[in-house]
Amino acid sequence: MNKLEKAISLTMSEEQYINNTYGDCGSTKSMDEMESMDDTTALTEQEYIDKKIMFQGSSQGALLNQLRDIRTALNKTKNTNNNLIMITSVEKNSGTSFFSRNIAAVTSFDSSRSSLLIDCNISNPSVADTFDLKGKNGVLDYIYDSEITESEIINPVGIKRFRCVTAGNIKMESEEYFTHPRFRSLLNDLKNRYKNRNIFIDAPSLLDSANARILLELCDQVILVAPIGRVGIKKLEAASKIIPKEKFSGVVINDYS
Repeated sequence: MNKLEKAISLTMSEEQYINNTYGDCGSTKSMDEMESMDDTTALTEQEYIDKKIMFQGSSQGALLNQLRDIRTALNKTKNTNNNLIMITSVEKNSGTSFFSRNIAAVTSFDSSRSSLLIDCNISNPSVADTFDLKGKNGVLDYIYDSEITESEIINPVGIKRFRCVTAGNIKMESEEYFTHPRFRSLLNDLKNRYKNRNIFIDAPSLLDSANARILLELCDQVILVAPIGRVGIKKLEAASKIIPKEKFSGVVINDYS
């Protein structure tokens, strides 16, 4: 299994980190409804391994605990509705999709939370392949076809309290996907639908994509993924400066291959 080492620094003081407590974000869906998010067919242990997703009881205990630490850190903020989390990178092929699906999975292991993974890496999507959802409607289909509803693009993945949205089937040359009113409305609705849900956006690399810059404006928190030993300090600093300070939750150093 791939190794992930994290070096995450939060944009809050140690006192805030320790003392913050959860509040009511005013969402409309209850924990009972979250608990009903069961999948008829759960992933087998071998399927977790094949898809490179951590599971409870995995022999990779250190990695699992690191992901749990990140999950805890992301949810200990003053504003408990800061649940729209963008996962981006310094450059392409940094392992953002690997990290995104794993932090989403580990978040769903907590029975008090649910997770939704949205594939916004349009040029290099992974969710459809990983979860055997090829041909399913996704983000782009929803944006450009007003007859497609939200429920039609949200898919179970075989993990309790974990859902995903694929990038979609429509092929577009435009770089304006995420400025579309239907996309912004979609994010707002998903963000406020469930109490204690984390929404993870698997985004393109920050230094290479105009879409990543647009997504920065829409998210609440940002995690920057950097492949270990492959990114220089100057590049890392350049990417970090693009992210608004109040949204920057930290850097994950990823030894992903």
